[in-house]
Amino acid sequence: MTPRKPDLARQLLDAATALFAERTYEGTQMPAVAQRAGVGVGSIYRYFPSKEALGNAAFQHAKRGLLDELADALGDGGPGASTREEFGRFWCGFTRFASSRPDAFVFLEHQQHDTFLDPESLALAAEIDRIAADFIARGQQAGAIRDGSAEQLVALAIGAFTGLVKLHRTEGLGGISPDALAQAEEAVWDLLHRKAPR
Repeated sequence: MTPRKPDLARQLLDAATALFAERTYEGTQMPAVAQRAGVGVGSIYRYFPSKEALGNAAFQHAKRGLLDELADALGDGGPGASTREEFGRFWCGFTRFASSRPDAFVFLEHQQHDTFLDPESLALAAEIDRIAADFIARGQQAGAIRDGSAEQLVALAIGAFTGLVKLHRTEGLGGISPDALAQAEEAVWDLLHRKAPR
């Protein structure tokens, strides 16, 4: 039996995402995507009529993958979890995504996307921001997370996680010992949680 040929659209998305992570969206040309995917340039345009269409498809594919990981991680525990436990699930979702799809994580978090994102991509990005901001607001109401703008606190936490991924880009998060990863999680939680009064 002949092995099934991989889905070409997915192959193109993977090639584009890898190049966007390496060179940024702006620095990637369509012929380079075709070469990485092992196809002719015309093959791209059968699936994606423009570079913007390819960029949005890659962005949406990556964001949906992150949303799926977060949904799985947040669904792992039962109701009534503490704010700290819920943060641990967020951390687990981000860690699993960054470990299994490092190029997608770098593409999503290490560059600006406002030059090409369409309304569907912007709505998807806003959905993840909303989930994170809701978590912060619930934690603040419970007295577990420090006061301040939810958006700013989310940016601090995600920025710290993004820096960790960047630091370990060559070996990936799988190369970090469980103890070191747990220490990093605790340090990021320390950015968020409300300190007990002295």
